[in-house]
Amino acid sequence: MASSEIKQPNTRTTISVNKVSMRAPIGWLAKGLNDLTKAKIPSLVYGLVFALVGLGLIFLAANNPIWSAALISAFLLMGPFLAIGLYDLSRQIEEGEKPCLLDSIKIIQSNLINIGLFVVVLGFLLMVWLRIAALVAGIYFDNVELITKGWGILFSGDHSIEFILFFIAFGFLIAQLVFSISVVSIPMLLHRKVDVVTAITTSLRVVMKNPLPMFLWAFLIVVMIHIGFLFFFFGLTVMLPIIGHASWHAYRELVAEQ
Repeated sequence: MASSEIKQPNTRTTISVNKVSMRAPIGWLAKGLNDLTKAKIPSLVYGLVFALVGLGLIFLAANNPIWSAALISAFLLMGPFLAIGLYDLSRQIEEGEKPCLLDSIKIIQSNLINIGLFVVVLGFLLMVWLRIAALVAGIYFDNVELITKGWGILFSGDHSIEFILFFIAFGFLIAQLVFSISVVSIPMLLHRKVDVVTAITTSLRVVMKNPLPMFLWAFLIVVMIHIGFLFFFFGLTVMLPIIGHASWHAYRELVAEQ
């Protein structure tokens, strides 16, 4: 089983991180695409689930554009956790195994407590984001306007431009924080079975040591997600698996071998 292949717990408190070139993120995407071709069915199953959940959130808050946008962004911020199975599919490929969807689902059991603690941290940040989004929306609009005007309120309201700028600014700050603490955290928790504090601090050190490559990597992720949106979310069926597989290779290159 896949879980039996995971390395034994790492007792080190500090893990070395590598410095990479600006070209590295392009290489990660190329490797991610290669993994997708080797694990087509399980990867696309994950991608389809992502797309369907995203569509479900859109319909859930279809009458309230602010809430809909907040839910979708919150869903995407959970990406590092939701892609957990894709990381393991890449691990299986790396170790010469045949990619198995069931094993990639079971892998969460390998370090359940620390993965659970990391999800709690992500969940707290998402709740903060949703409360901020609701507060900013409440300052500029009332519920009647949101329901009656729908998405049009973002382009016709007296304060629509100001609201959009505030919404994007706060969203960017939350997204930057989530990216910084999670860029290598979940793959580490799976692969090395470290504790959640070690995973988060290592992720932060990766970002601090590679600010420009990490900025490019975050930018490429955003671009690919928006390309997925252009195809009414079903583009995410392909884009998110590529990002997930690429994130595994990012972890492998950014975190030094023991």
